[in-house]
Amino acid sequence: MIPVLLFLLAFADAPSDSTLEFENPWVRIVRVHYLPHEKTRAHDHPATPTVYVYTTAGGRLRIIHDETEQPVIRPVVQAGAVRFNHGAAEHHQVEELDGIASEYLRVELKIQPLELPQDDIRRAPSDRTPYENAMIRIQRVTCPPHSACPASEHPENPAVIVASGKFQWLDANAPRIENSSAAPLEQVRIELKSKPLP
Repeated sequence: MIPVLLFLLAFADAPSDSTLEFENPWVRIVRVHYLPHEKTRAHDHPATPTVYVYTTAGGRLRIIHDETEQPVIRPVVQAGAVRFNHGAAEHHQVEELDGIASEYLRVELKIQPLELPQDDIRRAPSDRTPYENAMIRIQRVTCPPHSACPASEHPENPAVIVASGKFQWLDANAPRIENSSAAPLEQVRIELKSKPLP
C-alpha cells in the first residue's frame, strides 16, 4: 500500500500537460503538449540534463517561476528544433500565449553528467551541425526511402531516435532502423556515451 501511495503522490506533482512515455536506467522520456492559451498548474522539474526535441511548431510560452520575478518568455519554436540543457531544478507555471497547440519530447538523461554546457545548445530544424561531449552525441540523420537508415559510427552506444513526432529506444549494437516509406525520413539521433548513474 505504501509504494502505491508514494507513486500517487509523485504522480500528483506531475503537470497535467505531460505524459511519461518511456523510462529505463538511461533515460526518462516525457511527451509535453500545450493547448492554445493553456496555463499549467505549478510543478517541479529536477536538475537533470535534458534534450528537448520539438515535434511540432509552437508559440511563445510565459514561464512563471515566482510571483516576485519577471516571467521568462520562451520564443516561438519550429518543428524539428533541438535544445540540450545542462539541467536546473525548477518550480514554475507555464502559459501558452499565442493560441497555438504544440508538443515536444523531453528526454531526461539519467547518465553520468559529463562536460555539461554552460549555455543551452540549440539547433534549428535546418541546422545539421552535430553536437558532442563526453556525455552524449546529437546528430541529424537522413534515411533514404525504402532503405535502412545509416549505421551509427558508434554502435556500442545506446540511443534515442526521434522521427516524425515518435521516438524509439535502441540498445547498443541494435539492428539498423528500416525506412519503409517512399520518402526520406529525418531522424534526430541522441547517442548516450556515459553510463547510467548508480
